[in-house]
Amino acid sequence: MLMVSSHQCHFCRDAACALVAVLVAVVLSGCGEMPDLQVSRKFQEAEDLFVKAESLKEFQRVASLHQEILDGGFESGVVFYNQGNAWMQAAQTGRAIASYRQAQRHLPRDPYLKANLEKALQASGQSEISAIPVLDHIFFWQNRLSCQEKILLATLLLGIVLLLALVVRQLNGHQLIKRINAVICLCLVLLAVSIVRDWRNQRQIIHGVVVEEIVARKGGSTTYEPAFRQPLLDGTEFVVLDTQNDWHQIEIYDTATGWIPARSATTY
Repeated sequence: MLMVSSHQCHFCRDAACALVAVLVAVVLSGCGEMPDLQVSRKFQEAEDLFVKAESLKEFQRVASLHQEILDGGFESGVVFYNQGNAWMQAAQTGRAIASYRQAQRHLPRDPYLKANLEKALQASGQSEISAIPVLDHIFFWQNRLSCQEKILLATLLLGIVLLLALVVRQLNGHQLIKRINAVICLCLVLLAVSIVRDWRNQRQIIHGVVVEEIVARKGGSTTYEPAFRQPLLDGTEFVVLDTQNDWHQIEIYDTATGWIPARSATTY
């Protein structure tokens, strides 16, 4: 008959308590920021106005109300998504694309968001880039999970790793559990790299969208020659390389660079 010592029972109990504590921390950290009463009222005001809106100016007002919520420090995929819808109805395709892109960071798998973004891109004469970077083949979950979801999952995996490490120590180096823990550790490392990529893309790189047809220049002034044969259309996406005197040096299609007035674009 297998005998279990009181020491082992205490260990199992402590290990179970540790796992429960980790899971509670994960759940609490995943709750996110709850909107206060003022934010809720402004959001409802924007929703009501969107339903009643008929003119371009009214839809612009709806988008502005959502921007007030965002400027107040409350970020939500739903707010960005609804703002994008308002901008589309206001015939502001570029601004709509910028809002949808930011909504994607919070709602990466939302089918309605994906459909509306594709519609906005088509309206601007663009389409989603079909070529997938090599790293995204390795990190296949990169654009399928939000950064917050990755952090929650990493927290959970870390808790499991610590728990299994305690079990291995108690069982004098059980080989099977050690192998399982090694695999989980590898998954945790890959997930951490994925989180760093999100951080770099969202915090270190400034993205932007052209909001009116504009001629890009070879320098930060209208006195410079055009950088491209054709003007940049409303909705053209880019990355900001530099900003000087209210002009952005931008990169489009990962290769072409030029300068545009900051007022002709929205950045995020």
